[in-house]
Formats: sequence, C-alpha cells, structure tokens
Amino acid sequence: MQISKLAAVAVFVAALSACSTGGEKGNPTPAPQTGSSTGNDSGGKLPERPGSLPVSSVDPCKLLTADQMKQIDTLDSRPENLKLVEGADSPVCHYSNAGRFTYTIGAVAHKGVDYWLSGGGNVTTTATKVGDYGAVKIELTGGSGFDCSYAVDVADGQQLMVSYIPKTTDENDQAVLCGKAEKAAGLALATLKTLK
Repeated sequence: MQISKLAAVAVFVAALSACSTGGEKGNPTPAPQTGSSTGNDSGGKLPERPGSLPVSSVDPCKLLTADQMKQIDTLDSRPENLKLVEGADSPVCHYSNAGRFTYTIGAVAHKGVDYWLSGGGNVTTTATKVGDYGAVKIELTGGSGFDCSYAVDVADGQQLMVSYIPKTTDENDQAVLCGKAEKAAGLALATLKTLK
C-alpha cells in the first residue's frame, strides 16, 4: 500500500510539474501519512457528508465556469486522463495561466477520500472541510512550495481532487499554495452542486 500510494502521488505530481522550471523545490523524505486535525474535525475524521455528488459522469473541464476561471486567474483548460489514485485512470482538467501555474481538477470515481487517510506514502494529510463537505488536504512530506492538493468527499467511494502547482520558483509559500488549491476546490464543488 505504501509503495503504490507513493507511486500514485509521484505520478500526479510529475504530471502536474512537467512544465516547471528549474530550482530545488524541497527535499521530500519518506514518512507515514498522518490524519492530523485542523480544528474542523474530530481526531482526523471527516464530518458527515451533507449530500451525495457523484463524479462518475462529470467532465472536469465543466467544473469551473468562465467567471470562476477569472476568479483564479486561469486562461485556458485542457482535458487529460491521469492515475490520480491507484487502481484506475481518472478524467482531469488542467486550468492554467501561460505557464505560470496550473490547477488540476480530477473526478475520481473508484476510490473515496479514505484512501488518503489510510496511511502510507510520502504525503502528509490533514482532515478538513471545503465548503460544507469533508476533505483531505494532501501535501508532499518534506517539501514546501511545490504543490498542494485537496480531495473532497463528494460521494461513497468517490472524490473531487483539486491541486495547485506553480510553474516557477517565485511561489514558494506553502500556505499560499494550499489557500489557492482550497479556493479552486470550493469553486469546483459549487459548480458540481449545480450539475445534474
């Protein structure tokens, strides 16, 4: 489980960082996951889901409206299939701004967010909330300023995964990166609630 979760995160991060420029981005070291608390949860447990929002037939490139894309300063979108979570490829959409940064939004329909809280891998996880849904913040252990992801608990065995990764070395404040990923996750979740 540890190796495959690490591999899944490595594939996700590698796919997102394929266009990044030089510069050292931290020194990740293998460490177990933690289900740490942010004050929004109890002992690393997610709050009860307010409703089911299945993503199995959702096009991730429709999860941000034109207005929402402006709110996060993205200019274009590009679909792809990636192995975000071990077991199967998932449809994703890369929302980017001229090589400065990319938000990747993925619809994972084969494993829920408990995957991230089960331990193992080279990531640190924190149970939290995005809007009124439970979520898991995912950060590369030992790395800072590289990327930040949120996996939102949208349905049984399914998750909405959103990541922010800068493409330059100018952005290196982990709190800022996570704030941007959380904002995009909230926007995508708001759109998902409107889709039938």
